[in-house]
Amino acid sequence: MHINERSSALINDFSDKVFHILGCGAIGSSAATQLCRMGGETFVLYDLDSVEIQNVGVSHYTLNDIGKRKVDALDNHLVSINPDVNIYAEFGRFSAFLKKLGTEDIVILGFDSMDSRLEAAVAALKNGNKPLAIIDGRMGAEEYQQYTIKNPTLGKYKTTWYSDAQAEDEPCNAKATSYCSNMSGAFIANAIKKLVNEENVAEEIVFSFPGLVLGSK
Repeated sequence: MHINERSSALINDFSDKVFHILGCGAIGSSAATQLCRMGGETFVLYDLDSVEIQNVGVSHYTLNDIGKRKVDALDNHLVSINPDVNIYAEFGRFSAFLKKLGTEDIVILGFDSMDSRLEAAVAALKNGNKPLAIIDGRMGAEEYQQYTIKNPTLGKYKTTWYSDAQAEDEPCNAKATSYCSNMSGAFIANAIKKLVNEENVAEEIVFSFPGLVLGSK
């Protein structure tokens, strides 16, 4: 019996997909954890930071991870779920590693900085790269936005982007809650389930906990 035995009837096999997790904080660690439990087998992790105590409250890390590089701590966490998972941990500028993406690659953006998100999108889409999708999750304390771009181009991505200055009142800042970060992983995992099942995927999702309001288009 495989770890995803109870969900495999609902989700087409996606063991051939490569998940590039750009930013291994609240959004990235939650998405990677859920995808690993669902049967994801190959992950490329990108982050420049190490785990600090404030990360434990909103990300999939423990006190034992404090001081470790996030990519290494998340690597260990995913292997504890599925020892057979393939993980490539990149502790450096992502632009040096996003050189060649295939049509089965999915890029998940979870950086705090909007400028870093745009830089990552540029790096992911240059040199003729054609990933299957870019999923950009943007989280505040109790609000979450998600953009899913199938067959992405830089032009398509830029229509969803706004600057860090414009993001001050948007759900993408330093505040976070554990329930919102876990919800972000759930929305990303569900979008990928729909992608691999060739179902309709909402291009934009906005969710607010205070009013329990979900909007999509």
